[in-house]
Amino acid sequence: MRRAAASSSTLRRMEFPYLRDAQGHYAPIIYLQVWTGNRWLYLQAYVDSGAFWSVFHVDVAQLLGIKLSKTPRRYVALGNGSVLPIYLQRIRVRFAGTEFLVPAGFSDALRMGFNLLGRSGVFDRFTMCFNDRARVLTVTRLTRSGR
Repeated sequence: MRRAAASSSTLRRMEFPYLRDAQGHYAPIIYLQVWTGNRWLYLQAYVDSGAFWSVFHVDVAQLLGIKLSKTPRRYVALGNGSVLPIYLQRIRVRFAGTEFLVPAGFSDALRMGFNLLGRSGVFDRFTMCFNDRARVLTVTRLTRSGR
């Protein structure tokens, strides 16, 4: 469930209460939609300010109809020093009342149990404010002038 605050005539600020992860801890996990080519699919993703790219499990690529064999493979260094192989593709998403394209990696080696929503293509559109005490992620859509 999300709470929204209106600014002028357009929606600019939304609050997303933290959700519980698989271990029962509250975390900035949000719902977003991804375009499959003929319908929107709801997914959960952990908002990760330390991740450059968004990364989804390889099963999501199959749901989106992405042929990974025709997609460039890259390697992403993780905070613990290990390397995660990903297949990078641009996908259409809906988040916080906005529809846009983001570069997303798909990996069968993603062992976290959840998808990641990273900075590229997202944090240049929104200001993200993590309030762990209140367990709320406040998302403010940036205008073209950056305000």
